[in-house]
Amino acid sequence: MGRNRAIKVFDPRTTGESLDLFTATDTRAPVIVELLKSPWILRASELVSPGGPGAAGKRREREVVVVWDAARGAPRSFVLEGRRYPVDAVVQAWVVERAWWDPRRRLSRRCFRVLTRGGLYDLAYDRIGDKWLLTGVVD
Repeated sequence: MGRNRAIKVFDPRTTGESLDLFTATDTRAPVIVELLKSPWILRASELVSPGGPGAAGKRREREVVVVWDAARGAPRSFVLEGRRYPVDAVVQAWVVERAWWDPRRRLSRRCFRVLTRGGLYDLAYDRIGDKWLLTGVVD
């Protein structure tokens, strides 16, 4: 076995101890339960969005006026700072649901990444606030 013989034959378990990290045993709670108690572990739904109100940079959310194309089920154009941006294509569409269990932090949006002659933009329809938002500008 060579130089690694001691490592290869080492058995880390004590007698009767399970190596299963995710199920409880008589002697200890599952490791995953202990890890979730750690203050440094956060669920993705609990993270604060950098694009929240007052944030600087490209992720600042701004309310915009959107013209909806019911036939395509997608935005036709949007108006930002007095300028109209016709949507050439919808690149991607997705739904964001966060903190649905907490009425104060709940977020429910239908999002669209749209291509215009001016660039690539992320638009979101806020279902709770009943308004359209520009949530990002993609480089």
